[in-house]
Amino acid sequence: MKSVASLLSIALLLASSAHGAQHMQKRHARRQGPSATFSQPAPTTTAAAPAPTTTSSGSQPIKRGLSFNDASLTKDFTSSQVSWAYDWDSTFSGSLPEGVQFFPMLWSAAPEHSAQWADNANAAIAKGSTHLLFINEPDLSSQANTSPQDAAQQWMQFMQPFAGKATLVSPAITNGPPPSMGTGWMDAFLDECDKLGCQVDAIAAHIYDSATNVAYYKQYITDLGTRYNRSVLITEFGATGTVDQQQQFLQQMLPFLDSLDSVTHYAWFMTAVGNLVNADASLTPLGQTYVSA
Repeated sequence: MKSVASLLSIALLLASSAHGAQHMQKRHARRQGPSATFSQPAPTTTAAAPAPTTTSSGSQPIKRGLSFNDASLTKDFTSSQVSWAYDWDSTFSGSLPEGVQFFPMLWSAAPEHSAQWADNANAAIAKGSTHLLFINEPDLSSQANTSPQDAAQQWMQFMQPFAGKATLVSPAITNGPPPSMGTGWMDAFLDECDKLGCQVDAIAAHIYDSATNVAYYKQYITDLGTRYNRSVLITEFGATGTVDQQQQFLQQMLPFLDSLDSVTHYAWFMTAVGNLVNADASLTPLGQTYVSA
């Protein structure tokens, strides 16, 4: 977290409960709200890891993905627009667009998540999943709320058995301030992992701030790749502002993310009615920008 951006991000983090209410209604504790709140005006309705899926021309990997709770809302996306999707859980109901990979996640080590983890992860790998995700926002008390030390122990139990079978992705940190949050939490986790012998192939991170603060996003995400010398998955990002401001933000950020070598995958928060899609699953103006920017 850097300079003025940290103050805004903290305010956003503390406000998370308001925006998170809709997500907290979902079954069990898959994703209980973003790490920051942002207002979404009502949209106008309009119609060392395996490489990400490539475009039809084969010229550039498709890094773009979808975060969802309801798979039916992904139906109007195509594999030429997005290559992967996840739902903060290790399985999902329904279907994803043909050619879109599902990345299973162990939200936390709590029994309601971990009891079925091995079976679901193996099943996903058998169906072609290339990445396994681990622990959602352990550095946030309203999310997985796990210490770096406990997370490293849990990694050895639940993730390490899959080493060599898939790309193993770190816990997904917030962009909260060190030392207890964000990169401070990740540093402590990786230090503990070094002692235990964890194989952590890639880093997952979330980032929220103002749609007008593009420079902060670019610097923060770039620094993650430099700091950890691993590939980076931005498994959640969002930006406060009007839809127009968010569209302008995506028009700047997506080409940047697509060209940044350290980032292999990213997903906007989220594929939900009033955000990327309408009630009939057609894309909103913001959704259209997300797949075309």
